[in-house]
Order: sequence, then structure tokens, then C-alpha cells
Amino acid sequence: MLQLLRSLKANRALLWSFVGRDLKSRYVGSSLGFFWSVVYPIMNLAVYLLVFQIILKMTWDADKSSQEVVLLMLVAIVSWTAFAEAVSRSTNVLVDNQNLIQKVVFPSEVLPAYVTISAMVNMTIALPIVLLALLYAKLNPTNDPAVLAAAAASGHQGVQIGAQLIWVPLLLALQALFTAGLGYFLATFNLFWRDTFHVIGVALTVWMFITPIFYPPQRMVEKDYGWMLDVNPMHWLMDMYRGVLVQNHAPDPRQLLSFTAAGIVAFAIGSTFFSKQKSKFSDLL
Repeated sequence: MLQLLRSLKANRALLWSFVGRDLKSRYVGSSLGFFWSVVYPIMNLAVYLLVFQIILKMTWDADKSSQEVVLLMLVAIVSWTAFAEAVSRSTNVLVDNQNLIQKVVFPSEVLPAYVTISAMVNMTIALPIVLLALLYAKLNPTNDPAVLAAAAASGHQGVQIGAQLIWVPLLLALQALFTAGLGYFLATFNLFWRDTFHVIGVALTVWMFITPIFYPPQRMVEKDYGWMLDVNPMHWLMDMYRGVLVQNHAPDPRQLLSFTAAGIVAFAIGSTFFSKQKSKFSDLL
């Protein structure tokens, strides 16, 4: 792991060059450009609101306004989109760049790293729009009597923006660490079993729907699936993002420590597996 980190540091100029090239190529010829980083999660939000809120009539806590529910979903979607994109692309990134690995002396550890950083940059671009939406909801609170009565009874204060935003950079860094760890492992494993890329596509879809992004976590607890929340690192991350961004709560210490541990373990395993198999990449490709 330390050897890989030293290599990334030594090749940081190349790493950032790949990130810049990826971001530019993604939006070249697009009239909206980087604004697609904002449009995409909003479009997803609209679709899932239609399905879960209008068609399936999924209800959240009585003390949460429709504005707050939308924001809780939006924050989770922005985070999940960055995570899923990075994991999916990282899985096949060595195969996609086999010409570089086979023909020149190339630091292949740069590849999963640049995919992760690129996805995190896209997420960072979308966050100001999320903050603007939070500010609008804060300045225009709900006037629904039922919601206000339930909030008064439970002590829930609705959408809040404050000093707890200082936790966002740490959460972004931990998400990048966890994502990169999975990326290094899956990129390597995909060389041994090429079906990995297709399996991960299905696995990410399943993982998304068992993570409370579009419905309240209490629904899983009520159905005796609460244990899934306890072993799902992405649920811990979503919960912390929501608390910090929407409710101005500091991250739960247990969730923060658990996700930090998950990130370190994922990166240690992924980077070690990657480094040990690196000498075989040319033959496997």
C-alpha cells in the first residue's frame, strides 16, 4: 500500500493530467459542459421521485416536509452517483488502457486513482447546487400544519445549514479512499475474470436499492432488514452526508469511525492486491 501511495505521489503530475483529460473529454462538444454534473443527478431525482413518491406513495417521517425529503434524496443521489461511476469505470480501466500498460513503462496505479478523482470532482461540482437548494428550503420553510405539528412534537427542526458543513471535506476524502480501494481490487480481479465488469453492474444496482436512498431507513428496520444497514458502508456515508448537509448535525461517531475503518481496510486490501499482481498485467491483458 505504501509503495503504491509513493508511486502516486511521484506521478502526481501524470495523475492530474489524466483527470483533466477525462473531465474535458467527457463534456467536449456538449452545450451544457460541466453543468451535466448537476443535471444528471437532478434528472435521476425526478425519476425516482415519480416512482417512489408519486406512484408507490412512499412516505417518510411525518415531521419531514416534502422539501426536506427531496433534499435528503438529492444528497444521497449525488454521493451514490459519484461512487457507482468510479467503481464501475475502475473495474474495466486496465482493460480499456491495455495499450499503455503493454507497450510502455507506465505507472498503471494511476488509472484507478484518476477515475476515482474524476468522479469526486464531478460530485464537488454538484455540491454548490445542493447547497443552493438547501438555502432555498431554509429560507422558504414549509407551512403545512400537519408537518409543523409533527415537527413540534418530535423536536425536529427541518432543513438546517450551519457550521457542520466543515465535515464535508473529510467525508469526501473518506469516500474517495473507500472507492479507490474497491477500484484497485476490482480492476485487478477483472483481469483474471473478465465477467467481473458485468457482475459489478448488476451488483451496484442491487446495492443501490438496498441502501436507503429513495426511502427512509426505518422501512428496512420495520421489515426486519435493519441488519443490512449495520453492514452497509454506503448507508453510513449517506446518513452522515444527510446529517451534515441537511440537518446541521455532526456525523455520528460510530458511523464515522466505522466508515473510516472500512475505507482504510478497502484501500489496504485493494492496493496490496493490485501491487502484488502488477507484474502479471501485461500477460493477463
